[in-house]
Amino acid sequence: MPWPQIVDERPEIVPSLAINPFQPAMPILQWDIRQNPITARLTTGAHISTDLAHVLSSQITDIPVGIIEIAIPACPMAYMWNPIRVQRSSAIKVQDVLDVIYEWLQKPLTRTEMEHIERVNPDGVEAVLWALQERASTSLSLHDWEHRQGPRRIDCLGDIRRWMGLCYSPTGQGMQLVLNLETVHKF
Repeated sequence: MPWPQIVDERPEIVPSLAINPFQPAMPILQWDIRQNPITARLTTGAHISTDLAHVLSSQITDIPVGIIEIAIPACPMAYMWNPIRVQRSSAIKVQDVLDVIYEWLQKPLTRTEMEHIERVNPDGVEAVLWALQERASTSLSLHDWEHRQGPRRIDCLGDIRRWMGLCYSPTGQGMQLVLNLETVHKF
């Protein structure tokens, strides 16, 4: 079955990063965005998990684009920051998008941002610190080092870190995308 064509003037997002049109609850890209993009995997319709290497150099859209902005509605504190911006002098590749999202989420929270979170939601700081503790305890690096680095933007998401796909912003124009996330299931 071919990939469904959407009548839209905007470029088509590469299927590996888009929301799965056949099974929206089963993203093609399997990635806990708290982890480095090298841990991401692709899942086929037959539920076979494959390496991502063969799509990393693919263009993000069917026609070359040089600038993309990405919003994360699942992050309640994202309004404090600029949207994720991917910009290249040549066509943006899948690797570019994954790397920029990861780097944007790894930025440390400042004291001012933590104070703002506390003013907006008194339980918010506790939730961020819980997410930091959980991230540090499951980190592939040194746990104490990770904890000493302090909270990061990713900690504002808590357990909502499972990649579900990119889509166009319903209110945006041009290359304004939305990153859809879901709760990471713990086994």
